[in-house]
Amino acid sequence: MNIGDLWSTTPTVNFAARTVTDSAQQWGPRLIPDCQFYYVVSGRADLQLGPDPYEVHPGDCVFYGTDSPHILRADPGTDYYSLHFAWHADSPSPVHPAGGLRHDAALDMSGKAQEYGVYAEGFGHVTVPHRFTVPGMQPLLQRIVHEYTQEQPGYPYVLRALLMELLAFTIRHFADRSHTPRRSGKIEAALGAMRDQPGKNWSVAELAGLCGYHPSHFAKLFSSEIGTNPKSYLIKERLRQTKQALLRGEKLEALADRLGYTSVHYLSNHFKRETGLTPSEFRQQGASMGT
Repeated sequence: MNIGDLWSTTPTVNFAARTVTDSAQQWGPRLIPDCQFYYVVSGRADLQLGPDPYEVHPGDCVFYGTDSPHILRADPGTDYYSLHFAWHADSPSPVHPAGGLRHDAALDMSGKAQEYGVYAEGFGHVTVPHRFTVPGMQPLLQRIVHEYTQEQPGYPYVLRALLMELLAFTIRHFADRSHTPRRSGKIEAALGAMRDQPGKNWSVAELAGLCGYHPSHFAKLFSSEIGTNPKSYLIKERLRQTKQALLRGEKLEALADRLGYTSVHYLSNHFKRETGLTPSEFRQQGASMGT
């Protein structure tokens, strides 16, 4: 299933809990009406997802969605997080999945589980694995469980924000791992040139020549791997280096000249439009945070 643009999702937490099993537990065969992360803190679980078996050890997380027949088993004493969520929902208010669960001992387990993919700007299409390990995931899950159980005023909106952080954090991990090898071979020369000389007005033909491709083929390849065109990438690279230079204390005049801005005024206006802060405000915030 193609979720679409990650940054355009409106996800909603439907259920969140941390539980320790007293005895062996089994859920399924079943179908769920939304998506689920099941994260093991300690102990062990087994997931039968369609015809594919997965062992779930401490630090592992499994993921599956609607229309994916599964059986989940947990050993006695297993400490785990369970998070049910929807990628897109008009309201941030949780809708408990219990009403949409379908338990069926005769459920056909022969079909492959549905895969979920999202588009992440700068990386392209990223598929969410059915089992994965992402360091740093547990603290985010704990914050979600705390917010879900406490139900403080405005908690649905806080839950949505925390879930967006978790999804972005997780997808970024997959994107970094899956796309680095491709970049290093096909278009790294062009990416490196734009990083090293961001002030140059690179043409597609020049960048294509660095990689040994015809301009039209290069443009398609670049868009496929990065998710944007070379001009947009160069603009973002200039913005990234502007932020770093501001925090180092570089003067705006030198910065505008080095990064290809036609004037300090143009640099300031562009920076404000993209970040919501003037260069001076950004520099002051960085200084106040000890950056």
